[in-house]
Amino acid sequence: MLMKDGWFFEDDMPFATAIKTKGSLYSKKSKYQNIEILDTVTMGNLMLLDGKTMVSEKDEFYYHESIVHPAVSIHPRPKKIMVIGGGDGGTVREVLKYKSVEDIELVEIDEEVINVSKKYFPEIACELNNPKLKIKLNDAIEYMKNAQEKSYDVILCDSTDPEGFAAGLISKDFYKNASKALKENGIYICQSGSLLIQENEFKMSLENIRTAFKYVDAIVSMIPIYPGCMWSFLIASNKPLDKKIKNIPSGKTKYWNEEIHEKLFAKPEWIKEKYFSLQAVK
Repeated sequence: MLMKDGWFFEDDMPFATAIKTKGSLYSKKSKYQNIEILDTVTMGNLMLLDGKTMVSEKDEFYYHESIVHPAVSIHPRPKKIMVIGGGDGGTVREVLKYKSVEDIELVEIDEEVINVSKKYFPEIACELNNPKLKIKLNDAIEYMKNAQEKSYDVILCDSTDPEGFAAGLISKDFYKNASKALKENGIYICQSGSLLIQENEFKMSLENIRTAFKYVDAIVSMIPIYPGCMWSFLIASNKPLDKKIKNIPSGKTKYWNEEIHEKLFAKPEWIKEKYFSLQAVK
């Protein structure tokens, strides 16, 4: 992370984003990571974890609606949901727009992320006290090992980059445990990074998830504040993925709609040819 003349640069990759800031609102090292909240000129409050952009007030809905609605809307009747990471509350907020949802487990390793989000991102964290939500302050990798088999309708992995304590979230073992925890027609979705500058991580995630699920696809969306803007999500199931919408969220969305839903499953030609023209042989 680099701060210079009031600008924040996310410069840990050979590609940088720059955001004009007014100053820092919060900075503290939790048990797991450095958490900082910046007050920015155009994006509102911005959360950084270990110097990396996580969420901003202005554009958060692009990410949260992209990870939730393509998966939850195509499930015939989603009742029990697991959210991994996502301590800011945005993914939980979007999941709760589905009336059929009865129970959500939020598995977040860092309680401080939840506390900071409630204070600095109240519109994102607005459902973190919902009675349908159970917050589990656990390491998701260990939690998934012990998850009850065939018990979840949808699992959403809203994680940081797969580094440090989060590295195991794209391992073969983790995906296999997630696959076991899902019901027969369950759906798994996870963010899988930038197709432009994190292709190695995307490739590893895709190869590993294909060892655990019979059907795997990718979603391509845009997250304005993330390096490269074009962002990927892997979606998987052990039943064929019927991408037709079966449930419409009752709450208002800002990005996702029925037209965009269909387009999110479209891919740039090079991604389609390189990774989806031939499925991995089981």
